[in-house]
Amino acid sequence: MTRKISLGLAFICMFLFTLPATGTAEVVDRIVAIVNDDIITLIELNKAILPYVQKVESAGYSEEKKAKILFKLRSDMLSRMVDRKLTDQEVGKLRLTVTDKEVDGAIERLKQAQMMTQEDLIKALEQDGIDFAEYREKIRQEILRPKLINYSVKSKVIVTDGDISDYYEAHAVDYAGVKEYHLFNILVTQEHLLDTLRTRLADGDDFKALAREFSEAPNAGDGGDLGVFRMETLSDQLKAVIAGLEQGEHTDVIPTDQGFQIFFLESLLAPQGQTLDQVKDEISKKLYDEIVEEKFGSWLDSLRENSYIKTML
Repeated sequence: MTRKISLGLAFICMFLFTLPATGTAEVVDRIVAIVNDDIITLIELNKAILPYVQKVESAGYSEEKKAKILFKLRSDMLSRMVDRKLTDQEVGKLRLTVTDKEVDGAIERLKQAQMMTQEDLIKALEQDGIDFAEYREKIRQEILRPKLINYSVKSKVIVTDGDISDYYEAHAVDYAGVKEYHLFNILVTQEHLLDTLRTRLADGDDFKALAREFSEAPNAGDGGDLGVFRMETLSDQLKAVIAGLEQGEHTDVIPTDQGFQIFFLESLLAPQGQTLDQVKDEISKKLYDEIVEEKFGSWLDSLRENSYIKTML
């Protein structure tokens, strides 16, 4: 959307230059973006990216890579500053306000969270070159923006019971509970023992007793107890054979890098899945957050499309 810049903005632009006695214009600052009737200056942009620039400068990058990183950094930051201007303008249009009490409350919560006194806070602000009045104004703006999003986006988001039910059914596997396998093994490196193991297992000998007698693995003394596993944690080779076992069954001999192994499924633990009622609030919040994020992006796109924006990096 294209529209003329107001006379007030043009007047501001004039004073980004000084005119020395020689009559030659000397650039003190310059405009890097115009957002409707507001501007963003180079000084403002440089101040916003300064902490990131210092990190890039100290990272040891080559000059070429550093230049690319800094250009993208400036471009991304300017884009965020433009969005900030747009939302600030909407706040003004809607006449949203924040009371001193709200600001005081936010500052008190911050001090409590950081275990700071008022003197500690003022001292920390002074070290960053910020006075307390300026800090209060920043806090005020940080409270205003969520109010704007609540008014323009969140108030229009509705998650129905049908939405929640559809999501639950589409993600049934996620709420079904995860099976866990309690496994034992016998490990031998001497191939001539395999027929003996097969025969005794077929005759019904206790797997754990055979593990103590024949296994060369460190867990032999525990009857070959390997512990409890979820299927996704097993190797592809084991997944194929373990998945086909019933509780109390064992695999055939499996050649592995460690030697010849036989695995026994002691128990299959299948925790009860979560019902729709149990996860209803969790799904509702997830869907709400996803819709808010999507609608906020669309709302911000609409602001951009209906505004005059020009960037001049």
